Amino acid sequence: MKLSERENNVLMCIAKGLIDKEISAKLGISTHTVHAYIRSILSKMNARTRAHAVAIHYQKILKEQKAGLT
Repeated sequence: MKLSERENNVLMCIAKGLIDKEISAKLGISTHTVHAYIRSILSKMNARTRAHAVAIHYQKILKEQKAGLT
């Protein structure tokens, strides 16, 4: 599961609690594009919801830290 840089940016905005309109303004993209990135993130991460995607991401970080990879 490798996210693009932009997908990662969107995911971090979601993790901060931003709504689509705020993500759009912050990243300088349309809300339609935000939705497309979110669909791609959910698909790549096999996540059911945005919150699930954030949880998967942080679990991955914790596993990498535990293994000494970061």
